[in-house]
Amino acid sequence: MGQDQSLLAPASHVRAVPISVDWGEVAGTNRTTLTTHLWAAPPLRRESPIHDRAFSALRDLKVDYARFLPWFSHPVLSVPALEAPTEGTTSWDFSKLDPFVEDFVAAAEGRPIVANFATIPHWMFTNADQVHLSHDVDEIHWEYEQGADFRDESLAEVADYFFRVASWYIAGGFTDEIGQWHESGHDYRFAYWEVLCEPDLNRRMSPEVYTRLYDAVVERLQPLDPDMKFVGLSLSHVHHDPEYFWHFLDAANHKPGVGVDAFSYHFYASPEIVNPFGTEGNADPLTWRSTFFAQADAFVENVAYIRSIAQRLAPDAKTFLNEIGTYPADVMNPAPQIPDFYWTLSGSLHAYLWARLLPLGIDLFGVAEFMDYPGMIPGTSLIDWETGEPNARYHVTQLLLSHFARGDSLVATSAGDPGFPDMRVHAQAIIGRDAEKSLLLINKWDEFIDVDLSSISAAGAGEQVHVGTSGIEPIEWSGGVLRLEPHATVVLTIR
Repeated sequence: MGQDQSLLAPASHVRAVPISVDWGEVAGTNRTTLTTHLWAAPPLRRESPIHDRAFSALRDLKVDYARFLPWFSHPVLSVPALEAPTEGTTSWDFSKLDPFVEDFVAAAEGRPIVANFATIPHWMFTNADQVHLSHDVDEIHWEYEQGADFRDESLAEVADYFFRVASWYIAGGFTDEIGQWHESGHDYRFAYWEVLCEPDLNRRMSPEVYTRLYDAVVERLQPLDPDMKFVGLSLSHVHHDPEYFWHFLDAANHKPGVGVDAFSYHFYASPEIVNPFGTEGNADPLTWRSTFFAQADAFVENVAYIRSIAQRLAPDAKTFLNEIGTYPADVMNPAPQIPDFYWTLSGSLHAYLWARLLPLGIDLFGVAEFMDYPGMIPGTSLIDWETGEPNARYHVTQLLLSHFARGDSLVATSAGDPGFPDMRVHAQAIIGRDAEKSLLLINKWDEFIDVDLSSISAAGAGEQVHVGTSGIEPIEWSGGVLRLEPHATVVLTIR
């Protein structure tokens, strides 16, 4: 495309933000895998009109370690044993779950994936009679997970359940509770198996109970595939209680032979929420930008602290930040009021966090989540729930994936004058393994901002790929002053 003058001309008399890069000063190495996750959402069933487009978009991302998460909100799709076994019967039925797994594995095209069949059947808890179970696949069961009082306190029943689920997909089948063999024909391999999802939030499990459950599941599943590794914790964005990390990462609290290959936790930025099912009383959208980025900066500090705990107790355990995202105020509203600017704001937020966390050496950064829809936290979606088409959050993720990779060198970069950084713009220059030079620019502000690239324009002209309010587009860049749209995420390839 030719130059778009609206993006290249000065926006006003305000001085442009100077961007400085020292290509000779390597400040670190990109050790982070960028990925996403997908859950067993009803709109992704094969009979859905968006199924083909959605899975095509997932395949096009070509991510390593994509995470598959059948979630508790839809147990009819996620739990293949909905009823407790009796003396003569079991309820095992994978017919609703299998299509999701098969399509997810196909979209991975042989790349490593992470399995998290996270939902424990409700009948394994003492309060099972309090759970209403509908067999309507579209009905949301927010009450399905509540309480952590297991009817089998040894946790062998839970471990056996996950062993059978894993055997169905890894070993071609399993023998059920009454001695009947169930044949699957599957022979999948998972790089990692994650044990539960957000047990601190829904089940309110203590660190001690979760660690016992993790050990029981890992010990049971290890013989199925000696190469499969395990991820623990998967803590929600609500609870980053240090005690979970201090207890779980301490080898003294685990059974002999059970290690921690990786541990995970989540982060979602959100505005003030008064009524999650509606808009009345929620924070003004004009405050979202400042709230999101303030929360993101606080999270970076949390990550650094948690990393210090891990380096002391489990230095070989990988850190997976496998749910990173945002959601608007009416988080579960079946008729959400999401302003158009939200999607580019959200994309710029996770691009900013990704860039800020690169120097910390985080092993995995998972953009949450691939598909969601009204009533089910729609603001986290990477695609349109009505068409399956990618949105700005998807395009930002794809932009980062297509230009940066593990092994790239991070070089010294600044936005603003020496000693006076400009907090409205984040800049990070990177040299690829092929020696290609790139510059990531993120406009954290909700206004147009000019950046002065004259100090690096001597390196030559290049291509700009831009995600902003006008969509995603490449243009030619020739140095000088560049205008950034509100919340734009831009990559300049310098040649």
